[in-house]
Amino acid sequence: MRIKLMMTLAAIGCIATAQAAEKIRYEEIAARIAPFGSYIVRRGITVTTADASKHSGRELLLQPDYLRVFRTDDDWEDLPSRDVARIEIRQRGRFLPYVEGAFLLPMIFPAAECEGSHHSVICWTISSIAFSPVWVTVSTIPLFLAAESVTFFIPPRVYEIVH
Repeated sequence: MRIKLMMTLAAIGCIATAQAAEKIRYEEIAARIAPFGSYIVRRGITVTTADASKHSGRELLLQPDYLRVFRTDDDWEDLPSRDVARIEIRQRGRFLPYVEGAFLLPMIFPAAECEGSHHSVICWTISSIAFSPVWVTVSTIPLFLAAESVTFFIPPRVYEIVH
């Protein structure tokens, strides 16, 4: 039974990678992907240029004359539109930033709740235990990881840019 399940999952993964790319002109990006001036965030982005070099990142800024690929918040690369040959957009990594929120959100509640309290240290301690990141993380991480594992089987959207 386990072998059949593994074979089925492997077949689904292979089918997803075999899908063809959609051929579009660079000017059609606004209609097919997103309007110019908008960001595509929390995705796996790979932009291939005409010289076959690949530029990967987590965000993509679409502009009429260039694409900006963000590797991190303060590290990006601008690619002229005439050099872009292929754009791949994957769903992977879409849910992982929510795990960070599972750690930060429980610290905001005690700070807001204990503001103006006469016993702020005691209030902060009790509220921090009640809204502990451990409890929130334990309860939400399995959900986000399950959602992330589903995105593994979603094929990337691939666009071949025709000049």
